[in-house]
Amino acid sequence: MFSLKEVIFEKRDGAAWVTMNRPEALNSLTAELCAGLVETLAECERDACVRAVVLTGAGRAFCAGGDLKTLAALKSREEAEAYVRTAGAVALAVIRSAKPYVAMVNGAAAGAGFNLALACDFVCASKKAKFTQAFSTIGLISDCGGNFLLPRLVGPAMAKRLMMLPETLSADEAAALGLVSAVADDAELAEKTAALAARLAKQPPRALAEIKKFQNDAELFEAALHREEKIQAELICGGECKEGVAAFLEKREPKF
Repeated sequence: MFSLKEVIFEKRDGAAWVTMNRPEALNSLTAELCAGLVETLAECERDACVRAVVLTGAGRAFCAGGDLKTLAALKSREEAEAYVRTAGAVALAVIRSAKPYVAMVNGAAAGAGFNLALACDFVCASKKAKFTQAFSTIGLISDCGGNFLLPRLVGPAMAKRLMMLPETLSADEAAALGLVSAVADDAELAEKTAALAARLAKQPPRALAEIKKFQNDAELFEAALHREEKIQAELICGGECKEGVAAFLEKREPKF
């Protein structure tokens, strides 16, 4: 096992377990956390002993999405675009990987956290898990590939509903939409996830890699990320986002 400041990495039964480790902030995505994840996922890709990867979060959340204090501190469109690109690089690493990924969603998966889970090939969720796009509540669009992933999984109409309103899904509701592979009690979640990862680790790796290539279409995904970066950077620097973030931090209703 090794640990960067905000990422924990360990290997079990042919699988790597990668844990986002900012529990005090619900594992919200800072530039440092994203860089640590990209570095760790690259190590998983290089390690021939790693045949599957589990991505999860420490504490009571999977990932609450972008870090709002980071968002509030961005001073220019260039800074905003760089931040969005850094987060998108994590999702791109998962999509491009030749190895199967399992998201173990132990709590909230919001915004970019929701989309990081969707980038994985399987999602195992606690019965207490909640999924929400959340972006529009602070004047933003979905990023980390959400505009590519979500419509492909649930169809355009449901994707618009989840993005525009945005509604919060329970684990069972997410499973009914095909977004979650398995739902488990908290006490059984790690065991069920480990069993799936171990099973994947025993499958033929070349065949699984080719399946991912066909299904994930990494080139189109990357193009979608680039579009998201440009639009999101403009929105981050705009009045709607500033009001949305301020309202959230001040615990009041936004006035758009």
